Amino acid sequence: MTPVPVPRRRLLSGSGAALGLALLVGCDALATTAPPASGPASASPRASAGGTASAGPTASASPSPSAGAGAGASSGEVAPRLVAAPRLSGRLEGYLGGRSGTLGLELVDLRRGEVFRHEAREGECYSTIKVLVLTTALRQAQEAGKALTQQQVRLARRMIARNDTAATETLLAQVGRDEVRRVAGLAGMDHTDVDDTKWWGFWRTTPGDLNRMVGAVLSSDAVLEGGRRAQARFLMADVVPEQRWGVFAAEGDGNAYVAGKNGWGPLPDGYRLNSTGWVTGDGRDYQLSILSRSPDGFSYGRRTISSVARICHDGIRDGLV
Repeated sequence: MTPVPVPRRRLLSGSGAALGLALLVGCDALATTAPPASGPASASPRASAGGTASAGPTASASPSPSAGAGAGASSGEVAPRLVAAPRLSGRLEGYLGGRSGTLGLELVDLRRGEVFRHEAREGECYSTIKVLVLTTALRQAQEAGKALTQQQVRLARRMIARNDTAATETLLAQVGRDEVRRVAGLAGMDHTDVDDTKWWGFWRTTPGDLNRMVGAVLSSDAVLEGGRRAQARFLMADVVPEQRWGVFAAEGDGNAYVAGKNGWGPLPDGYRLNSTGWVTGDGRDYQLSILSRSPDGFSYGRRTISSVARICHDGIRDGLV
């Protein structure tokens, strides 16, 4: 099979990336100290995770432009094609066959324009959906011709980089659920339920919709301008060290740039551990979103989801075949 790459969209680079970095760095002095970490259950409605902010991958690590997997492509663009990827599928099945729980994923090879899915059914969003809340705030500011307020920048940093639940509640109340639903539609997230009656962590989504969400802050002009996408990406690259698992497992080689967001929390039938993001460098350029359930607890599930992310990272080296 001859790879057919996805036509590349304009990714934030040059002045757009510089604007995003400047907007964030300019507000560093205003950032407040995150509350103390409260353990794995911190993704529940009543708690928030803290920690010390990490510098994360630098802006200079950001690569050349690449197409996102999200909606919002112009009419002339070709959607990535679904592939079976038998070798990768075999490795995943071999590993997961010896692990408890369930796991589904969607992997998009942006260089080759290929999509691979494994058991990519819907599940609870948990904190992965915070990227959509941030995107909504940025979209509202964009439509008003304004920057985020200083308070919103502080909330966004705590929400994305430190996984602070209280900051999420405040920012979500400011933007409104109807607006989150509208922006989800702009991003093409047709299988995400922004439920007015549920805590946001219990909204349901699919790995494909999480990839579309990341695509909205990666390269799609349909939702955000370049500088505003840069704001979101820099925050997603600045996640605190203790939360850099899942898609962040790609950093093990030391040559990969990762912008991602994880989400987790306990339910009666097992911990939910989710991860979504963009990985580039080390000869790769891809999006990966995973939804998982671990009946054997958080630490066990974290090992599972990180190992799966690593299998995908290794498997994409030669293409999804």
